[in-house]
Amino acid sequence: MNTLLRQPYRVLVLLVMVFFSVLLHAQSAAETGDNDNNFLEFNFGVAAFESRYTDAPQKLGAFLNIYLNYQWHGFFFENKGGRSLGSPGAGYNFYNQGSWELDAYISQTHHGILTKFDETLGNEHDGLVGLSTRDEDVRLGLRVTHYLDNNSALRVLLAPFGNRGPFVGAWYGRTWQFHNYNFHAIAGAQYHAAETLDYYYGVQGNDISEKFPFFAPGSGITTSAEIGLTYPLAQDWLVDTSFKLTRLPNSIADSPLIERQVEAVAQVSLTYVVF
Repeated sequence: MNTLLRQPYRVLVLLVMVFFSVLLHAQSAAETGDNDNNFLEFNFGVAAFESRYTDAPQKLGAFLNIYLNYQWHGFFFENKGGRSLGSPGAGYNFYNQGSWELDAYISQTHHGILTKFDETLGNEHDGLVGLSTRDEDVRLGLRVTHYLDNNSALRVLLAPFGNRGPFVGAWYGRTWQFHNYNFHAIAGAQYHAAETLDYYYGVQGNDISEKFPFFAPGSGITTSAEIGLTYPLAQDWLVDTSFKLTRLPNSIADSPLIERQVEAVAQVSLTYVVF
């Protein structure tokens, strides 16, 4: 789960984006009367979690997120939070016919470890202090989305080129509504090459110590499942809750960086809808 509480530079960048998005949204609405499915939301809450990482010190963390979905002449920025099929990112939609969409899409395919502004909850990486920094993996790829009906969709991201081998991700999502309750479920699977998993979960060279012995994993597949519920409290306020399980690849189960192969996160939050 992403959090902005310990990422001041990203907060600044997002606030600038928010400012211009509000201006563009107001101009677009005035000219066309159409919002084009654009939205801006502020989301804050708490999460209880079982972190994947060794000696993670906390089981509870607070988070603040800015969810922004904006489209302009084929270009778009997308961060839909729990409603996302895949990671937040930006891209260009070059095909949109019937139930199919094709995008050139750039997004993060793996978070960094021990970077200056970690995307973690509750100082998850504190137990890894002493290891070398492992930067986030950002890829440009082809994203294919097929809408099966009005309530379900299948999405695939193909990012075959990168310094750490190919990446392939697939997600299936479905929504239901019962009175004012909106439910969602998402299942996903992501293939990471051996170079990727070795970079993030391997131990070599100067990183080797008594606590972190040599380890070199192969390629593997991460799977995940999430269920969630959204309920409107007032005109511009929503309460969100979700539970997500992530199973890490078998190839990294014995990594010294990993304490458990199945990671669990449960969260409850409030969302304010700007537009």
